[in-house]
Amino acid sequence: MPQPTGPTVRIDKQACQSSGNCVDAAPDAFGFDEDQLGDARPGAAALPRERLLEIARRCPARCIALWEDGREIPFE
Repeated sequence: MPQPTGPTVRIDKQACQSSGNCVDAAPDAFGFDEDQLGDARPGAAALPRERLLEIARRCPARCIALWEDGREIPFE
């Protein structure tokens, strides 16, 4: 059975403050890269869209963006 796919998650590494809010909220979907910056994992695509939007809203640096069908999804 194919895995569900949701929006594409992009993290602006230059804006990331390494707060870890995304990692705490969904450790299977987010982690830290070798520079200790937020990193979207393959599991992020399996999260429900509303959950991803909630995580993006809680990012203090506002560096998480969700994209679908070539457009950024507004979350404000």
